[in-house]
Amino acid sequence: MKRITVAILLVLAASLQLMASYTPQEAVNKFVSNSSLRHASVGVQVIDLDSAKSIACYRPEQANITASTMKTVVSSAALGLLGPHFRFETPVYLDGVVTDGIFRGNIVIRGMGDPTLGSVFLPNQANIVDEIIAALQSRGITCVMGAIVGDDSYYAYPYYDEDWDVGDLAYDYGAAVHALSFHDNLVNVSCTLDSRGRVSQSTFRPAVPGLKVISRCRGSHGRNAITPYMDYSVPALVLTGETTGKSLRNTYANPTPAPMLVDSVERALLRSSIRYDYDATAHDGIADAEQSLLVLHKSPELTEIITSLLDRSDNMFAHALLRAIGARDYEVKGLSEMPSDLDVVGVEAVKHWLELQGIDTMPLFMRDGSGLARANKASVDFFGDMLSMMAHRRFDGVRLCDLMPTASDRVGKTLRDNALSARIVLKSGSMRHVQCFVGYYPADEPRYAFAVLVNNFTCSRASIKEQIGTLLCNLFDGK
Repeated sequence: MKRITVAILLVLAASLQLMASYTPQEAVNKFVSNSSLRHASVGVQVIDLDSAKSIACYRPEQANITASTMKTVVSSAALGLLGPHFRFETPVYLDGVVTDGIFRGNIVIRGMGDPTLGSVFLPNQANIVDEIIAALQSRGITCVMGAIVGDDSYYAYPYYDEDWDVGDLAYDYGAAVHALSFHDNLVNVSCTLDSRGRVSQSTFRPAVPGLKVISRCRGSHGRNAITPYMDYSVPALVLTGETTGKSLRNTYANPTPAPMLVDSVERALLRSSIRYDYDATAHDGIADAEQSLLVLHKSPELTEIITSLLDRSDNMFAHALLRAIGARDYEVKGLSEMPSDLDVVGVEAVKHWLELQGIDTMPLFMRDGSGLARANKASVDFFGDMLSMMAHRRFDGVRLCDLMPTASDRVGKTLRDNALSARIVLKSGSMRHVQCFVGYYPADEPRYAFAVLVNNFTCSRASIKEQIGTLLCNLFDGK
């Protein structure tokens, strides 16, 4: 009986501690005093949006790794520079001649940077493959004699950011940004390795012509430790490590999405009433070939894209926005060819736009649009200023906070079990030894903006999330 009483008292004490009334600065001081942050780099900023002044902070000028909270930066600039109703466009051309319902030549799909083509995360958008088949049928074309061409040349190689870790490029979160993307630039790979580490069977879904699986694994009597890498030059998914013989099934980045899209269109033609006779040389023999627009595919609006990428923390979508901003800058300036350092152009355009809004970008060290590069850093002062500015800006009625997900179960059990979890919107960011959150409270009409960037904590990730969740409860409970 005594043990039960003691346990109840401990629970009550913990609850009372959480419910204790803290000033904002006291709540921050309590958070940063945790022993797991003794050797950490921590920044905290809490802004009262009515006065645009800080009500609590800790090391506000120190730049820390941002991880995916960088996505709020590129999303803000995209709203300002591209507009909330912006849509990516992907033109599809007939390059050849049509005679008596027979088209001779190439069907050219011109990639212009749309990351959403065939995305499983935006299933309600128009399907470009179906659009192509329907457009051919509406023109009365009953036979295609030629080839489907996926033009991925709008963006220069490399398709990934050069600051990304090579070890990330094979994984689903490391999918690169192509001019012609498809199916989220992901592929489900199933393969079997024998006891000597050789690939005995491999399949790709959807099919990706030309993609290989190469094993450089060593056979082992008792250890399976396989690490994937992406080799864009082959292209191939390369497996290294040791194996006793193992079947692998996982989703990996697809280094060649254009052939995947081409293959999908070819398969759709073969299933349709349109006859398809592949002939790679058909276009070469046509002296009077003409190019006409067959389909102009349009992506969902920017607001839908941002909502999806912030909720799922999609690196490829976010970095595609940075490249779209860079491409816009290139087109506005009337440059003759797309620069190879388009990411740098995009970053400069983002910073310039922020500066025009009165934001000091000196504490912003931006390398990509997603935050995947560990070289991305910023101070909580920067985030406080940017979030404060965006709280007062509407883009045709749309605010950044309207597109951000609620805290829900993203920040530990304490906040999840508190009614505040539905009233706080935020963007999380995490990578090894990094946990960050930036956002607003309350969600519908924000009165506060906050940024918490923690690098090099020594506790578990679950523990640091719980600590940050408790901090948010202490800051906003009762407000």
